[in-house]
Amino acid sequence: MNTLSRQAKLLAENEKLMIIILILLSFLVLIIIRNWYNLYKKRSFRRENTLLKAQLQSMQITIKNDKKKLKNTALFELKLKNNEAQISNLNKNITDYKEKFYATLSDKEKKIAQQKVAIHLQEKDINHQRKAYERYVDFKNVEANNTRLGAHFIKNVISQIYEDLEETELSYKTIFGIQYKRIKDKKKIPSVKALKNIFKLLDYNVSALNTESTTIEDELIHINMFLELIQYLKPNAKILMHDSLTANQKNTIRIKPTLFFPFLENALKHGSLNNESSFISIDLKENKQKELSYCLVNSTEQVLINKVNEKISSKFGLNALKQLVDTYYPGSKIESTPISNNQYLAQLTLTIK
Repeated sequence: MNTLSRQAKLLAENEKLMIIILILLSFLVLIIIRNWYNLYKKRSFRRENTLLKAQLQSMQITIKNDKKKLKNTALFELKLKNNEAQISNLNKNITDYKEKFYATLSDKEKKIAQQKVAIHLQEKDINHQRKAYERYVDFKNVEANNTRLGAHFIKNVISQIYEDLEETELSYKTIFGIQYKRIKDKKKIPSVKALKNIFKLLDYNVSALNTESTTIEDELIHINMFLELIQYLKPNAKILMHDSLTANQKNTIRIKPTLFFPFLENALKHGSLNNESSFISIDLKENKQKELSYCLVNSTEQVLINKVNEKISSKFGLNALKQLVDTYYPGSKIESTPISNNQYLAQLTLTIK
């Protein structure tokens, strides 16, 4: 009996030992799985961070190239000044020639009169060429002024992308050695999409300098990118876009690229878009006179409404747009004025041929 009791006791102890060993093995397997999972996630995060850094470097290269183009523009302006100086010297030479000519008058008055007429025609031709050249330069300057994204806007977007990337790295928490990610605000577009949008807008702005016209459909695609970036910077603002044009109108009516951009830039710069009640509302339609109507209303502060007449002259974007519209769309008009309830209205009415 004692032998059987001892054997039973040994068997029971063996079973307990096996259970303990199985438990320890289970813990060991869980630890190995956890370490493997953490290693996998860290590698994934490194790849994602490397990709984002590469995209940021690409954006910096693009900005550097844009600075070079601005430098080339400055050289072009210097050449223009030199050409004006040459024209001035030519006029001075003509004047000197006339003085010498009149100083050596002879009996051949008829020939002298004929030479005067020839010189006069030459002066008229030179003046005509100079005016045509100046008009061409003015048109190009107007296009360059209207085709741009504000450097302050670009800086704010890139700064916000940088802050979001830092926040993403800090948002990972660990419980019992396992990492997890806190839920982010779903209202905002992802940082990578914001970076892609600003890259596409910069490319659209640069190509617009050498593009005569684009479809309204293409312009609206980039306007929506602009609106997404504004929503990214101003998440409290409510943005509404109402478009009543037909698909055929949007693909057949052609306009100057970035024609609608100054309205958004003006709303972002001068509007109040930080409060819960702030908004931007856009309405694009064809009016009763068969004109293209683009109307933007945004919320603003009371201080801005009281001083709007003082500030309107400093709105570089809208003034450049007015010059562009007067040049390429005769008969069209721009209206910009404060309205009730701390709101501001900017409307472009285009006469499209």
